Amino acid sequence: MDEMQLLRDFAGPAGLPAREDLARQRAELLAATAAARPRRRVLWGGVTAAGLAAAVAAVAVVAVLAPADEAVGPAPVPDAVRILHTAAAKARALPDVTPRPDQFVYTKTRLADGRENETWASVDGTHDGLAFLFGHETEVAGCRNGKRVQKESHGRTVTSRCVPHPAAPADLPADADAMLAYLHRSTYGEGDTRHDLGTEVVELAGGHLPPAVRAALYEAVAKVPGLVARTDAKDATGRPVLGITWNSTTEHGIGNQDEFLFDPVTFAYLGSGTGTVVSQGIVDAVRQRP
Repeated sequence: MDEMQLLRDFAGPAGLPAREDLARQRAELLAATAAARPRRRVLWGGVTAAGLAAAVAAVAVVAVLAPADEAVGPAPVPDAVRILHTAAAKARALPDVTPRPDQFVYTKTRLADGRENETWASVDGTHDGLAFLFGHETEVAGCRNGKRVQKESHGRTVTSRCVPHPAAPADLPADADAMLAYLHRSTYGEGDTRHDLGTEVVELAGGHLPPAVRAALYEAVAKVPGLVARTDAKDATGRPVLGITWNSTTEHGIGNQDEFLFDPVTFAYLGSGTGTVVSQGIVDAVRQRP
């Protein structure tokens, strides 16, 4: 015996009710509904009042705890600013190493064609440094007593007026606003006609900076308008990096596009796009490597 037969045996025949039975049942249903309405209205009013009081209290608490501008969620933060602030936090956590004035900042950069450049820059700018650039060795004369004596080919020397160009500048601001003001007024590079904010930033970032100063530099750049984050950027060797670009104008009205590159994991500064920094450190003499 199947299930349907069991149901038929249990319920009996399922005929339609008579017309007069339908009319009677409809009248009973309407009467019962009318009788129930007052009780439902009273119950609904009580529940609504209690619920409304609770809802008003909850809204009041939310209004106190959440500022009005957060009612629709926090304002989006530009990716470039977030990257720079993360790099600043990472830099600020690094140990502070203070080099001696007679030491050198060694930097090795790798180019897209596989060649490597090396520089030994004087910490205080007064000692003679050295550079291996594009396969050529060049002595970089220090600035002493306002003069630089640069050796040229065939034993010639050229003497010029100068100010020291330290690879580890002292007394730089460790505050973002003060750093930005410094970048705008500085003539880093001894009055180079190509001077602009980007040149200032790249020159400083490529040298040795105390952690707090480097953090302030990144935070100052974060205040520059027009920043663009390039999460798909690659360095000169083809490795994925984080890129920050912005357009700037020199004091002579020439437009430049500047770029910062950061390691996507450590957020260490990797260069400005033309070459990737692969090694940097403090050494005691030229030709010495860390």
